[in-house]
Amino acid sequence: MKVEIKGNCLSGDYSRLEVSTSDRFRLLLHEDSQSPTSIPLDIDNIIVDNHLVSIGQEHRVNVVEHLFSALYGLNLFNVKIDVFGNEIPFFDGSSQKFVEMLGQLREQNSSGVLRLDNNILVAEETSSILYEPSGKDTLIIEMELFHPYIKSQSICLEINKENYLKEIAPARTFAFVNENDPRLKNLPAYGIGITKNNIYSKEPLRFQNELVRHKILDLLGDLYVLKKKLIGKITCKNTSHHLNLRFVKKLYAIL
Repeated sequence: MKVEIKGNCLSGDYSRLEVSTSDRFRLLLHEDSQSPTSIPLDIDNIIVDNHLVSIGQEHRVNVVEHLFSALYGLNLFNVKIDVFGNEIPFFDGSSQKFVEMLGQLREQNSSGVLRLDNNILVAEETSSILYEPSGKDTLIIEMELFHPYIKSQSICLEINKENYLKEIAPARTFAFVNENDPRLKNLPAYGIGITKNNIYSKEPLRFQNELVRHKILDLLGDLYVLKKKLIGKITCKNTSHHLNLRFVKKLYAIL
């Protein structure tokens, strides 16, 4: 079965994807009339730039984080993705649209799990991610987000398909900005704009703590490069794609 996903991108461009189940992960970038370029799902191919995640080097697909998060949440690790355009559609800044369409694909149970024996820690200034082994066959994420504009938001969730669909996928991206930021005039696609005195959104917040939930959404998208589900507990604070990448590189090194 093949699922078509198409829509506007964060850059303002338009792109289209075709996603189908496969015996392994394959990402094919179709550019102009040339033969498609295969881009491996490899940690050295993951690039974080300006709070956005891309995959590839000379040939690159941009803004992959929400698509990869949806694939992680749905346990779809063996898929073939044909990308027509060099950027993934952004929709409303969440992964909800992706899971609605990708949910038509058959869930896979053959990807296996990754269970580590030791603690893994990455930290910088007020941000940190700590992995701890667990005797349970699941992943628990305890996430805290602090910023002067919102004070503190926190959540602790078991990561499974049901919780992902209900508790994580609808959470939109956001930015802490000043009142003059031009992105506030373009919501969506940007998601949610937070200033010192206001919250800018085209619709009411979907959760009281929507921002910290989106941080989990992003982390799961960044974990997708492991190609299997992680088992254990992750405790983190003020994460970013940059810190997530440092964390995943540490995990990747011991695979």
